[in-house]
Amino acid sequence: MGSTSLTSTTGAVMNPAITSKEIIDIREANLGFEATVSRKYYDEARVGTTIRWTIITARTASTKSEGNSGNDITYVADTETSVTLTINQHQYAAFELEEFEESLSIIDQQKVYTRRCVYAVNLAIDDTLAALPDDFTQIVGTLAVDLTDDDVRRAVQYLDDAITPGEDRFFAIAPATKNSMLAIDRYASSDFNRGGGANIVKGEFGNIYGLRTWMSTNIEGTNAAGHDNGIYQRDAIALGMRMQPRTRTFDDINNLSTQVAVSAIWGVIETRDDHGVFARGA
Repeated sequence: MGSTSLTSTTGAVMNPAITSKEIIDIREANLGFEATVSRKYYDEARVGTTIRWTIITARTASTKSEGNSGNDITYVADTETSVTLTINQHQYAAFELEEFEESLSIIDQQKVYTRRCVYAVNLAIDDTLAALPDDFTQIVGTLAVDLTDDDVRRAVQYLDDAITPGEDRFFAIAPATKNSMLAIDRYASSDFNRGGGANIVKGEFGNIYGLRTWMSTNIEGTNAAGHDNGIYQRDAIALGMRMQPRTRTFDDINNLSTQVAVSAIWGVIETRDDHGVFARGA
């Protein structure tokens, strides 16, 4: 004898769909470039379209011969050059939340989407900086091939040869490069760390060869084509911030909604080419 049972179909109107207050948010990349480049130009970036820095010519000493006749010293007048940063980035992220939808939602949508907009603008800033390492004319390694310890040491020599300050040196790497370097004992084993403990802790290398190494998925490139890692001293790249990410909130009376916009104005430039190395890798 057949039977008829109550199912989720017949009882659909009695089965509510519960939306949790918790959300499954996007994962954010480690946006590390801004903290590792020169960011001391807020005052200069307040007005105008460019910031220009004079490059002082190196001097060499001359030999002074004895005597007064025909041995006068020579005075040198240098014609200096410059490097110019252009404030040419004005980017934003925005949304509009209608009053009726806001009253229905169990989730604080304004808070969630404002946070997403702030991240989007910060990501845009990081993108412009991440595009610079492959412009360095000093190059080590091969794209889509694992970086070697020899490559890293050669890059450090490039910085040393340029009389680059020993402090504030950084190594920006992609996850694929991190993975390949984990196979090198010098980077993974505590035997090579004077301070004790493993060199790689929570995705960061220890201070190997004076480089503070950080990993980000925002390093340009792909696992198939290779990544544009960078080894550089802070003064190799400059970031001119005209306006830090700024959040504006408006009530639109005509549409009974809340409008939120986040925007920033900035420019970037490579200021000292010999202070950076394009470290091509996996």
